[in-house]
Amino acid sequence: MNEMTPEFAGNTPDAVGRLNEENRLLRQQLADQAVELDRLRQVLQQCEELTLQSQQNANERAELLAQERKLSELKTNFVTLASHEFRTPIGTILMSASLIGRYNGEQDGPKRERHVDRIKSAVADLTALLNEFLALSQIEQRTVPNRPVALVLPTFCQEVIEEMEPVMKPGQAILYTHTEGDTSIVLDGGMVKNILINLLGNASKYSTEGKAIGLTTAVRNGQLTIDVSDEGIGVPDQDKDKLFVNFFRARNAIHFQGTGLGLYVVKRYVDLLGGTITFTSQLDVGTVFTVNLPLATLPATV
Repeated sequence: MNEMTPEFAGNTPDAVGRLNEENRLLRQQLADQAVELDRLRQVLQQCEELTLQSQQNANERAELLAQERKLSELKTNFVTLASHEFRTPIGTILMSASLIGRYNGEQDGPKRERHVDRIKSAVADLTALLNEFLALSQIEQRTVPNRPVALVLPTFCQEVIEEMEPVMKPGQAILYTHTEGDTSIVLDGGMVKNILINLLGNASKYSTEGKAIGLTTAVRNGQLTIDVSDEGIGVPDQDKDKLFVNFFRARNAIHFQGTGLGLYVVKRYVDLLGGTITFTSQLDVGTVFTVNLPLATLPATV
């Protein structure tokens, strides 16, 4: 009963052979499909990489386009400001220079001196304008290196004050005090000087003659704190959130000569040094700017 029939027994080797062949073909198909799947995975990965690269390129193009538009806007603003702001000091220089030639007598000495002072003041205004635009150009092009050096605060600040004296209004004086901490620090002197010149220059510009301007420094918790205070026109509340925007001028400052770049440049220098700048202000009472800068260390010498 368990014996195979002759028919079935004769066909068994062929059936097993066919099954083995089908098995082999199936394994080959699976192997081929695995190879194809790996190829598809590689193609998919390449597509993802190309998509990512394309997105990066698109982002870079968008950033370059934004920078180009910003640069174009800066150039337009520069031309507009240059035609307006440079005209006044240049006109003053030309007028005073022509008038000096008329005062030849010995009794005309005070008149000559007055026009010489006007020329000096106008040249200082032009220099300040050019320095603002130069600083802006360097900052926007990211070509401002951070070069920390050793500074002695009282000496450093006194040198800045002496440099500011020719552009101060009559009777104005900068009162400097170091209130706390070590007077020897390490920071980028060029950037700190530009910060001080812009803040002190604004304090003088927006204050009347005879007003004192305060400058204090303190070193605590690894930071330099600088306060510049004035008794000037102050900042309107509705303009305070835009004070560090380039080319912005508060509504009560439009009658003063300026580009609206000074505080923007200050903010960018403070950012480059990893610090912060804040201010408090009250109309017709005055303004206090506070700058906090983390102290640096001198690079190791080889």
